[in-house]
Order: sequence, then C-alpha cells, then structure tokens
Amino acid sequence: MKLKIFLSSRNNDNILIKGISGDNLTEIRKFIKKELEDTKFFGKDFFEIKINEDFGASTSTDSYNKCLQEVGDSDFVIALYSGSAGWAPSGIDLGICHAELDYAMNISTHKTAIIDISEYCLINTIDRDEVKRNKLFREYLKEQDTFNNPLKLSKANENNKGFKIELLASIQNVIYKHLNERIKLSNIYFNFRGNTKISLDWKKLKYSDRDKNITTILRNLISLSPDFKKVICEAFSIPDNMSVEDAKSFTGRPFLKDQDIIPTPIKTKSAKFGPIHFIGVYGNATEIQVKNLIGFPDISAIRDDFGLYVWEQNTHVQLVFLTECKTPDAVKSKFLLFNKWCRSNHEYENIIKRAEARFHILKSINEAKKIATKK
Repeated sequence: MKLKIFLSSRNNDNILIKGISGDNLTEIRKFIKKELEDTKFFGKDFFEIKINEDFGASTSTDSYNKCLQEVGDSDFVIALYSGSAGWAPSGIDLGICHAELDYAMNISTHKTAIIDISEYCLINTIDRDEVKRNKLFREYLKEQDTFNNPLKLSKANENNKGFKIELLASIQNVIYKHLNERIKLSNIYFNFRGNTKISLDWKKLKYSDRDKNITTILRNLISLSPDFKKVICEAFSIPDNMSVEDAKSFTGRPFLKDQDIIPTPIKTKSAKFGPIHFIGVYGNATEIQVKNLIGFPDISAIRDDFGLYVWEQNTHVQLVFLTECKTPDAVKSKFLLFNKWCRSNHEYENIIKRAEARFHILKSINEAKKIATKK
C-alpha cells in the first residue's frame, strides 16, 4: 500500500534568498523525495514520490506526454510554482509545469495542491515564447487562488538549508490535509453504500415514498441555503437509478414549464432569477443519461463528487443531479458537496449569471405569449 505523489516543478531554477543563490529545484525535489520516502507507516514504506528525473524526462514531445501520463497515474499531485511554466514542445503554448497542473486539476481538485515558491526564485528570460508561457501560467494560477499556498520562511530559515526544511514541512502539511480529506470522502462513500437501518428502510420504500422523502429534504436544504436565496430552485427526484424509465418519469423534463414558474407580474426589486432544478437521484446517473433527459447532446455536463451539473448554453437551462441519495444524510452531504464545488471552483458566480440569463429568456417568452394571444 503506497500513496503515489507526483512532485511537479521546473528543474533548473535555483532558489535565491537575500541575493544568495542556492540549490536548484532538481536537487531540492530529490531531497524532498528521500525525506518522504524514508517516512514509515506502521513500519512499512508508504510514500512513492515521482519526479521527472526518475523517468528520464527530456525536452521531447514524448517526454511531455510521459509527464502527463505520470500525473494521471498518481494519487496526489503537488505543484511547486517557481514563476516558470517550463519547457514546451514546438507549437504548444502550455509549459510542462502548467500542463501537469492543469491535467491534475481536470482529473480532480481533491488530488492537487499548489505551493508558491516564486518569492524565492529568480526567473529572468528574454525568450518570447517562454515569457508568453510564463504569463499564461501566472494568469491560470490567479484563477486557482483558493488552492495557492505561498511559502513564507521564518527569519531563522532564510537560507538554503532552511528553505528545504520549511518546504518539506509545507509539503508534509498539504499531504496531511489531503489524507484527512480522503478519509472524510471515504466515510461519505461508505455511508452512502452501507446497509444501515436507515438505508435498508429506504431500500424498502416504494418509488412514491422515496420521491417524497428526497424532495422534502432537498426543499428544506434549498430554503435554508444562503447561496440560493436570490434564485428560484425546484426540487425533484429520480427514486432509482436513472436508467430506470419509471423512476425517471418522476422528474421528466421540468425545464419545459419554466416560464410558468417565474412570477407575473414581476417585481423588479425582489425578483428571483432562475429557475435551477435540483434532482436527487437515489442511484446513479451517467453523462449520456442526463443529456438524453435534456434531449440535446451539445450541453455542458460536469461530474464531481456531488453528481453532475448540467448547463445548456443557449437557453441557460441548469440542472443539478445529486447522485447516490440513499439516506437523508446522503442527500444533505451531496447538496453540501455541490455548494463546496461551486465555491472552490469559482463557478458560483457563473451559475447565478446563468440563472439571471434564464430568467430574462423566460420573461421574454411570457411577453411574447401575451402579444400572440392578444385580442
């Protein structure tokens, strides 16, 4: 049993502290690798640290892809940001460090951490392509600021040795947090799957009773959520796996009646945007299944721990599928995981803007209906 950790950074950058040049990042990562791999868990080796020096990464296209493959095969990725995006093959504008981080983040934000060491690295290049890559990487990191951990040295450690000691401590801290988060997520997973009395009781329920339980809990959660006070939110359920047609009929295509939900006449000052449809799925749902429910394949369907978020980009229909809602606690956990996803990925503001856009589309539909039926 080993935790595979990929340690990503530029190779040749040297640290610079108080004008004194220290080790380069290859030497520093080798130090970190040894210290972590020497750490035992109940007397057993626990960490396997991957650095690109170990798998012969060089300045070639194959090397670029090899690094991304190693990222995908790792359990956790820690990016050391020096200010440099790293080398890139001809015709590619993402440096390898930028590409590694982006690849890891797209797999899961839960398996990625960033430590900003740029304060202690001097990046000085006149190569136009490299300057452009560095700028793109810097802008990308600004968007990920909730994941950024700037390294700050104590006065006693403002030297080469102290830098390595404090960087090691910072890496140990993010690994500890990561393991803690994994335990929490695994507990949620086992709670969803477990055969507790409550989950067994829900298994015995008829579809109509499951539907009532899930929608009642969802409505209460929505009404108490400060994030969705300005949004009209509807609660539905699919009281089985989404592949079961009879269960899917409990939700149908609720967005087809959205224009009937918004208030008429509209009070501008107190108007709520939306609607957004929350759907508690007792079992599982796939991307293909949610696209089939919409009836249009060209939509954005994003999967995360909560389930799937769906957005149709022309009409701004939004649906949130909370999967594995097999107990009251599971429904609550999935709703909270969606809220966390919204905030941690800076998607909340976009969701509200889409709800506002949807509201104005529906308002126009209702006004057009009045014109068409006017005698």
